Amino acid sequence: MKKASLILPCICIAFGLAQVNESKGNLNDCLNGLAACDISALTPQEVKTVSVASKSRNRENCLNGLSSCDPTRLTPDEAKSVESMNDRRNAKSCIDGLVSCDPQRLSPADASLMAEAGRARNYDKCRRGSPSCDPLSLKPDQANEVAKLDSDRNYDACMKGLATCNPLLLTKEELAKAATDITKRNVEICMQGGSTCNPLRLSKEDLVRTRNGALQRNYTNCLKGLSGCDMSELTKQQAGDVTEAFRKKNFEACRNGLKTCNSLFLTPSEAASIAQISRQRNLDKCLHFSAACDPSLLTGPEVVLVTEAYRQRNPRRRTQ
Repeated sequence: MKKASLILPCICIAFGLAQVNESKGNLNDCLNGLAACDISALTPQEVKTVSVASKSRNRENCLNGLSSCDPTRLTPDEAKSVESMNDRRNAKSCIDGLVSCDPQRLSPADASLMAEAGRARNYDKCRRGSPSCDPLSLKPDQANEVAKLDSDRNYDACMKGLATCNPLLLTKEELAKAATDITKRNVEICMQGGSTCNPLRLSKEDLVRTRNGALQRNYTNCLKGLSGCDMSELTKQQAGDVTEAFRKKNFEACRNGLKTCNSLFLTPSEAASIAQISRQRNLDKCLHFSAACDPSLLTGPEVVLVTEAYRQRNPRRRTQ
């Protein structure tokens, strides 16, 4: 009985504490405007506290221009403050050139600031050569500066051979310099065998130099065995050099046992030398028990050597 009388008060105290914690948690949910708030569980005093917190939260939302703002819950003074904040926010959007700007809500002073900021942005666009530039909005001195910058950009584009070049905007001196530079650049491209080479712009001397350069490149390609080689463009001496270079490369390929070896291009002495090297290479493979060993190519003495090497490797065979 004594134990029961002690347990029952403890249970009651624990239950009471749980209810207090649950009540505090619900109050916090209501103060923070959470969906878990149970208004029916609040005391009259807590309802007033939650109402004040809700109004304060709504006022902050309205001041920050949030969509959750409910203007009908604002007092006249709060509504004036919110309206003033919205006007300042709108003025900043207009001055920054944002799409959220409502110019009809601007004061004369803010409208003047917006116009000045717009002119400054347009001036910057024109200086950078932006296609959205409005030249009609520029002041005379600004228009002169922008025209000079556009002229310099166009001259630079023409000197570099860019597609944005407009030769009609160049002066006679600039056009002459650009033409000279284009001619030099074309000669360099043609000398290097570039695909953008325009042979019609070459002089007779440059055409000869370009032709000689192309022949030299073809000769080099043939010596290296490249696919761009055209044997028909070679002189008799060059063809002989290319043939000799190919013969040497083919001999080395055969010496090393490469797949690119073509035995048909070997001389009798070279073929004999390669045959001896191949037999030695096959013997080495057999002595090292390689799967690439071809025993049919071994001579009698070589078979004895390989057999002995096999016995040395397998002691059981040696004892037999």
